[in-house]
Amino acid sequence: MNYLLALVPLAVGAYTISFAVWLWQQKNKRGAVGTILLTVLTLLLSFYAIFIRQGFE
Repeated sequence: MNYLLALVPLAVGAYTISFAVWLWQQKNKRGAVGTILLTVLTLLLSFYAIFIRQGFE
């Protein structure tokens, strides 16, 4: 079940990375780098919460 739950952040991350590529092509390099960093941070936090963190059992 966790793998299905992980598809949502992956889909959002893929969309955001495509936006960062578009920003890079528009010569907005600072915005592209910031968007990529924000995406990586969000994906790391999401995967930590889904797979590593222990629940309240």
